[in-house]
Amino acid sequence: MTVAPVRAGAGLLAWWLLVPFAVAALMLPGTGPAAADPATAQAKKAFAIKSRLVTASSGLTRDPADNLYWTVNASGDSGRAIALDETGAVQGSVKFRADIVDVEAVQYAGGALYVADIGDRTGDRDHVTVYVLYDLQPNDSTVRYHAYDFRYPDGPHDAQTLLISPSGQLYLVTDQAKGGIYQAPAEPSRSDVNTLTRVGDAPPYVTDGQFLADGRIALRSYVDVSVLDPQQDYKVVARAATPYQPRGASLTQSLDGSTLLVGSGGSDSIVYRMPVPAALGSAPTPGPSPPPSPASSPSAAKSPSDSKTAAKASPSDQDPGGSTEADQDTDVDENSRPGSSGTIAALLIAAGVAVAAGVGVHLARGRHQRP
Repeated sequence: MTVAPVRAGAGLLAWWLLVPFAVAALMLPGTGPAAADPATAQAKKAFAIKSRLVTASSGLTRDPADNLYWTVNASGDSGRAIALDETGAVQGSVKFRADIVDVEAVQYAGGALYVADIGDRTGDRDHVTVYVLYDLQPNDSTVRYHAYDFRYPDGPHDAQTLLISPSGQLYLVTDQAKGGIYQAPAEPSRSDVNTLTRVGDAPPYVTDGQFLADGRIALRSYVDVSVLDPQQDYKVVARAATPYQPRGASLTQSLDGSTLLVGSGGSDSIVYRMPVPAALGSAPTPGPSPPPSPASSPSAAKSPSDSKTAAKASPSDQDPGGSTEADQDTDVDENSRPGSSGTIAALLIAAGVAVAAGVGVHLARGRHQRP
């Protein structure tokens, strides 16, 4: 029995049968032609804040003069700011005697530390307060401060972001679906409540921010960082996704100013290093709540190295602020490694090839076999 060569029609049919499988594979998450956002792809773990003193990290700022970072706890703590070294280890704190309500942000500028008591989830605060702390020696001493009260011109707002421009101008950014950027008076009063002025729109649900050296503003949400240009009516000129964080709460620049640091709220905060976004890249839509956990969000899967690091870096009684070498500069580029979606796509394509080949051979045999 001789089998005649397969006709071109049968071969074309086999290839047409591949089309649905190829299309389905391209539609799966992570299998399309789009590359990962460069800012997210280059993100690395900078350090972990593992200390009993930091239970609700709600802001982060750099103090390059003293080679320190400062963080604050959200509502529930006393008036206090905590100093960290470049590994995230606690170096001490400064305290100030004030009846705080809901501290949400911290900024360092001009040798002073600005602690922003600006949270207002219930929307019933007549005014909010920014405390300016002096004599910043992280030796757990109580320091002197000045207090400035501010009122919004259009009613109470919840906010998590304090900005200080290179010239020393203060701004608050509200945490809402339609957020706003509010400017303080150039020389605010310490005896009266100062009225803020709305100067621009903010991206939705901003949780922290930082003026950059070039005068632009970096603002973060739970899922992304946006760069705004005040010279273009606070237009968003660049945007990138952040690495997955349980509660993306803080943003500052690295001590050398070359990258951004983004931290998570709560205890055991992991801080990642990422480039300043340079273009309008793709990123998730910010929402009022933290994103789903990695278990329910394949694109934000947690690196295996994170689990190993967490297991090794339990807090020490002798050094509650200590971090391990494993915490430093760990890659979190999940988009560069094959995931379950890629495996599924490969299986679909393989199945499609097998089916198409089988059908083509069957048709050829059925039409061209001779006794």
